[in-house]
Amino acid sequence: MPIEERLGTGPTVFVSYTHDDEDHRRAVLKFATVLQNSGIAVTLDRWASDRRRDWQAWAVKGMTECDYVIVIASKDYRRMGDGNGPNDLNLGGQSEAALLRDLLQGDRQAWTVKILPVILPGQDISGIPLFLQPNAADRYAVDSITPEGIEDLLRVITSQPRHVRPPLGPPLVLPPQTGPGSMPDATWSVLSQAVPVNWLPELLPRQGPAQPPLVELHLVPVDPPVRLRVRQLEALRDELPSVGRSRRLFSPSEGLTVDSSHDAVWAYASNRDGSTGLAVYRSGQRTCWFPATPATIGWLLDRDDLIDQLTDHLGLLADLGLSLPGKIAPTIGMTPTDFVRVGKLGEAAATSVSVPMAQPHEVRFDADEAVAAEDLRTSARSIAQELAARLVRALTG
Repeated sequence: MPIEERLGTGPTVFVSYTHDDEDHRRAVLKFATVLQNSGIAVTLDRWASDRRRDWQAWAVKGMTECDYVIVIASKDYRRMGDGNGPNDLNLGGQSEAALLRDLLQGDRQAWTVKILPVILPGQDISGIPLFLQPNAADRYAVDSITPEGIEDLLRVITSQPRHVRPPLGPPLVLPPQTGPGSMPDATWSVLSQAVPVNWLPELLPRQGPAQPPLVELHLVPVDPPVRLRVRQLEALRDELPSVGRSRRLFSPSEGLTVDSSHDAVWAYASNRDGSTGLAVYRSGQRTCWFPATPATIGWLLDRDDLIDQLTDHLGLLADLGLSLPGKIAPTIGMTPTDFVRVGKLGEAAATSVSVPMAQPHEVRFDADEAVAAEDLRTSARSIAQELAARLVRALTG
């Protein structure tokens, strides 16, 4: 009778171990019981002693018909498994290990997946036979003989991985920056009147010395006027962190502060003193900010690097879960600009530099020119180049 009919329809495992001592036998029995109670049908010698058996035939049938073979690491199993133990001891363990070696030799790909070395509490990796590749292949250390302690093993046996690969998305289209097929330049139109901009210090006043210079990027709606509902802002509280992480404004693991008021919602990196963040206002304005590059002396602004960052962040702001109005006024600023110099990232470690002394404390550009919302997607780099050029020109005179 097939093993599935004997033991049920769930996953099936055969437990192979050596009888090192009574404590080890008790630990194996407890481990097998936890597996059985977790819906996994276990073949174990101590549960098959109801009648006289041919144990060699029993082991062959169990190992070849079960879904997995669990090998319990121990000092004696290592000796017997690698053929170094006394010939007159652990005869069953010797037989089972010999069979596993032969099965691996016959189909290594299939049996590497089916054999699961397990390290119970009190044992270590040295108890895994060399033929099971204790260092080069997976092993399963049990913290405690409980469902929680064997979770990694349970996930493998039941095909419930901890992390599931997301579905494959559509290919990312990356047009060339120059030449045939390159993105067109955005068309800028002059507004009859500049639209109001909410600058960062109005949202998050900065305190304390040695604050890094922050580049502010703003997208301000022009036509038609926008007034978001408060519940739309509330929904963005959960979206801002995930979008910021997915678009690399925030790192995957850093802590974030997320907050809101009657007029805005924002998220920023807590461990960076708020120097990197993202905000959306009821007016529809979308904002992100990030620091200049720290240098040995002062701060550095690399034009090419700035263009790359602005291009990424324009895409981030455009992809927030809100519809865009027909026209957007992009603008940029930096506060403070003290000890900021324009150069290349490779110059950050320089110990002798020339820093302009006549710079304004801050640079802000009016939002008095607009682009079509579609340009944010088709010509983001062109917009980034223009904004970077304006900021660099203001810093260099």
